[in-house]
Amino acid sequence: MNVTDLLRLDATALALIGHDVALITDSTLTRPTPCEGWTVADLLRHMNERHDAVARTVLGPLDGESHDPRDDFARIAARWTAALQTTGPTLDLPSRGPVSTEWVLGVHTVDMLVHRWDLASALQTPLTVPAALAQAALPLARANTAPGSPLNQPGGAYRPSFAEDPANSVMDTIVALLGRNPRWTPQDHQR
Repeated sequence: MNVTDLLRLDATALALIGHDVALITDSTLTRPTPCEGWTVADLLRHMNERHDAVARTVLGPLDGESHDPRDDFARIAARWTAALQTTGPTLDLPSRGPVSTEWVLGVHTVDMLVHRWDLASALQTPLTVPAALAQAALPLARANTAPGSPLNQPGGAYRPSFAEDPANSVMDTIVALLGRNPRWTPQDHQR
């Protein structure tokens, strides 16, 4: 997949989660998510911090910040997209150094789909992902979690993958690859 295709997939995944973030209510910000130890608000802050750190390397610092991670999400995500559209074939990540822009986009697309699943699971809302987007993200998720990937090694971003189940949907397969239990519910967390 080329950078143009990856930019399109990434922008679509980001737009979908942005829509969901805009609808999060005050009362649900403290709900647990499948990200161990994180609430919905923690997950939003995590995404905002990561997006801002990358955008800052290309576009410089962002002026102003609200105290509500929902309010910041859209403008920080827009800066992420602008930064990735203007960078060249390599992006200098604050925590990793120079990496392929294609790799960053592939990882980010999958992460946004999985974080969208995290939110839907936490909020117990339906998750609809366009079939073409999920199908395009599956090989990216497999590459991101392949043996030797820095993302699933000790200190990496992902937990060990769950066993694949042929009965799972494409999205559940992606979620399982990134170390989430596709059957997770908030009630499981409370036990």
